[in-house]
Amino acid sequence: MQGLLFQGVRQIEYRDDLPEPTIEQSANAIIAVSRAGLCGSDLHTYEGRETARPGVVPGHEAVGQIVEAGDEVSRFTQGDRVLVAFTTSCGKCHACRHGLAARCRLGQLFGWGDPTNLEAPALHGGQASMLRVPLADGTLVRIPAGMSDEQAVLLTDNLPTGWYAAERSDPVAGEPAMVVGLGSVGLSAIVSLRSLGAHPIFAVDPIEDRLMRSERLGAIPMSPGDAGLPADLPAVVEAAGTAGAQAFAFRSVRPGGTLSVIAVQTEITFPFTPIEAYDSNITVRFGRAPVRSVLDRILPMIEDGRLSVPDEAVVTHPAEPLSEGPSLYRRFAEREPGLVKALFAP
Repeated sequence: MQGLLFQGVRQIEYRDDLPEPTIEQSANAIIAVSRAGLCGSDLHTYEGRETARPGVVPGHEAVGQIVEAGDEVSRFTQGDRVLVAFTTSCGKCHACRHGLAARCRLGQLFGWGDPTNLEAPALHGGQASMLRVPLADGTLVRIPAGMSDEQAVLLTDNLPTGWYAAERSDPVAGEPAMVVGLGSVGLSAIVSLRSLGAHPIFAVDPIEDRLMRSERLGAIPMSPGDAGLPADLPAVVEAAGTAGAQAFAFRSVRPGGTLSVIAVQTEITFPFTPIEAYDSNITVRFGRAPVRSVLDRILPMIEDGRLSVPDEAVVTHPAEPLSEGPSLYRRFAEREPGLVKALFAP
């Protein structure tokens, strides 16, 4: 089996001799991966901002076809074309039943192994030609007819995450909003804010190519140092994941407004003080997007045209071979111009 392995900081290894996954529990399914995404949060372990166990296949964004299903899998069968939500979920616990599948009591994150507990099994990720999916009935979603692999990959993480970030920023129809950080999640937040009625939408990023992409999606692009950057906004989404971006986003919210922080956090302190928080009278929301729960709400919107999948603006490298994985990780970490969203095609 082809696949990538995380071996340490800035060490991604391509292999063509990995063991194929097997059904380990009766609720498992095996997926032949057709596309797997490279996500900005994959860089956290690659760059050493988060610790992770070596020897694990990375990647938490995958779509493909079921080639085998365990005896307890009742909602899917061999041959089904599916997308894999980036965390597993049982669909039955309190968190799952209340729209918070990312905090399922049995949930695991694809592509990660606990470096502090080597006895705990790691869950290999999607940057390989095959993927084992635990809790398949609660984790998998059928890909709608006519949807491309490129669009479907964005539904495994980026678009539902962008929607969740936008929705919990409490946007007001006809009033402005801002997105700080224009990676694939930030760009997805723009189309989500548009669907929710915010106008105008300001998009902030230091990379010119990403600003141009935000403009194609209907936003007003601005660099962090531009004169006339708006402040006193009712709704701001922070999708950059840096302390500087979070501080800037915090300062941009008006009293009574909402800051929605969606980027995965690696800092141990906030970039604003308790005094500043007290004096601002704003709402600040953090937390991982419950992608599987959100999909139940947004798939009907996508199918009837109320929400668009921004694959043309977001997916810049739609079918990269896994053998290019080490190079692609390096280029992505270097913020190569024109590289926003890369997909592997095993």
